[in-house]
Amino acid sequence: MILFDALRIYLAAWLQAFTRSGRRHAPLGLRRVLFLVCAPAGLVLFALHGLCLALDELLYPAFRRTAVRGPVFILGVPRSGTTYLHRELAEDSRFATTATWELLLAPAICQRRAISLLPALDRALGAPLARLGGLLERRLASPMDSVHSVGLEAAEEDYLALLPAAGCFFASLAFPGSRALRDLAHPQDIPRERRERLLAHYHGLIQRHLFHHGKTLFLSKNAAFASWLPYLAQRYGDGRFVLCIRDPASALSSQLSSLAGARSLFATYGADDELADRFAAHYARWFDDLATWQCDGDNPGLVVDQGWLRHNSEGALAAIYDALGLAAVDRPPVPDGSAATAQSPPHRHSAADWNFPEEQMVMMTSAYRRLRHSALDTLVTP
Repeated sequence: MILFDALRIYLAAWLQAFTRSGRRHAPLGLRRVLFLVCAPAGLVLFALHGLCLALDELLYPAFRRTAVRGPVFILGVPRSGTTYLHRELAEDSRFATTATWELLLAPAICQRRAISLLPALDRALGAPLARLGGLLERRLASPMDSVHSVGLEAAEEDYLALLPAAGCFFASLAFPGSRALRDLAHPQDIPRERRERLLAHYHGLIQRHLFHHGKTLFLSKNAAFASWLPYLAQRYGDGRFVLCIRDPASALSSQLSSLAGARSLFATYGADDELADRFAAHYARWFDDLATWQCDGDNPGLVVDQGWLRHNSEGALAAIYDALGLAAVDRPPVPDGSAATAQSPPHRHSAADWNFPEEQMVMMTSAYRRLRHSALDTLVTP
């Protein structure tokens, strides 16, 4: 079972954190030790999620017959406008997309239906759960503020639902020494059996979501899915893919700057160069994988450059709807120039602040230029 594999991976990552190799990117200072002491509590929550997911098979077996037709996947590289685009499209009631509370607290159908009964009871008791939820939301938002705004009801990227299955690349920020978690950024490096189990598990999560909400059109956003594109396309032959890109130096420096909260929370990557080297390698492969798929794949995506999205948000959304074959919905106009930072608190960053490896930068820039040739704005601009 995939959740038993996850338990093994997390326990190995936790134990490795105390070894010499584990301490390389995360020295055992007070903050790190406190995190490691508290981390096993997360496994208890993950075990509860696993139990509830198993209960779904008994209580709601019909969810397995839910068809996933024509899903829309927003992916690309982090810090390229994926959050803005996702939350704008999520306003369209035709889409079913995941909210933060569903991903972190209730990935199972039975959990969601149980939670739906709580508001009335909570109000009768003086709303203690509402206050707890507000506290949790503030705690959750704090380390993520520099990434993008976080709210329990806000549309969020669905890779968080893969945390209990050790399928979420974000977990590698907490355990940078774990190769099993680090390799999630590049599924080519994952053993085929585990990769297929993760994809099957992910498919089951999508089916649950559509079944619970009674919808048929799934909208996914996951900037860390860049290298998963070929496998997603193989699984969802009628899937539609929106590939968000951005000038590599700007995207990478923004990503590194935005991780300050996570570095503090997990007490990892004490030296800037360590983080820059690792993420430069990730970005180089992400850009190259996207460019290879776009130029050579059988189902090319819609390439959306953040610069165009920033300065022509209303026209960009109309063009994306048209390319997806969907009728656009009326929405309040977004002032041009605000799209790139909408829903996301601004933070200062500059490529000059980081020492990026030249080889990776050359690789990224070359792939970015290849992607720009097929960007959506070049197809709609006279």
